[in-house]
Amino acid sequence: MDKVNIPSMSSVSSVASRSFSFAACIFDMDDLLVDTSRVWIAAEERLLARIGRQRTAEVAVRWNGMNATDIARVIHELYRPPWPLAEFQGLLRQELSTAYRSGPEMPALRGAVELVRALSGRFPLAVASGSPPEGIAIALARLNIREHFAVLISSEEVPAGKPAPDVFLAAAARLKVEPARCVVFEDSLAGARAARAAGMACFTVPSAEHDKVAALSTRVLRSLDEAIPLLKPQA
Repeated sequence: MDKVNIPSMSSVSSVASRSFSFAACIFDMDDLLVDTSRVWIAAEERLLARIGRQRTAEVAVRWNGMNATDIARVIHELYRPPWPLAEFQGLLRQELSTAYRSGPEMPALRGAVELVRALSGRFPLAVASGSPPEGIAIALARLNIREHFAVLISSEEVPAGKPAPDVFLAAAARLKVEPARCVVFEDSLAGARAARAAGMACFTVPSAEHDKVAALSTRVLRSLDEAIPLLKPQA
C-alpha cells in the first residue's frame, strides 16, 4: 500500500499557508471533537475502586487513546484483579455505558463543531473512535453533529484498537476511499500512530505527550477550526 508523504515537523512549520487535498476526513472523537475526559475518568475510577486502587494521571497515560477493551486489559495486567480478563473488560464497558447515559456533561472542544459543519458536504466524513458505539452516538447527538457523518465506527468493532490501524482502515473502506487519500484528525499518541500505520495523513490537536504526537503529525493545530482554510477536496 502506498504511504502518504508525511512531512517532518521542520517542513510543516515552513508551509504555514499550504493547502492539502484529500478525498475523505476521519475523526477521532474523545478529547478531539468532544471533551469526554470526565466520562472516561469516572468509569475508570469506579472500576479501579472495585479493586482498591486509585486512578492517577501518571498511570493513566499508559492507556491514553485506547478503547475500553484495551484499557481494561492494561489495568488487569498492572493490578491482577480477581476477575477473568473478559469479565473485567465487561465491567469497564458497563461503567462507561452508565457514564455516557447519565454522567458528566460533554462539551464540544474549540473549533470542533465549526470544522465538522464546514467540511460537511465537501468531504465524506467518518468518526473512528475508541468509545463504544453507543457512546459515540450519544456524544455526537448532544453536539447536534451526528447527521454530518456517513460512518461511525468504534475500535471495539475491529480486531485491534489504536495504535493498530484497523479502525481507520475500516472507516476508509466503509467510505469507499483509499487510505492514502484520507486525512485523520487526532489528539492522542496512540491515534497518531494508528493513522501513520494506516498510511494516512494526520492533523493533530495534541491532548498529551505533545512532542511525540507532533513528531507523527502532518500538521499540528491549536484548535480544529484552523484546518478549515487548509483542506481542499481531491478531484
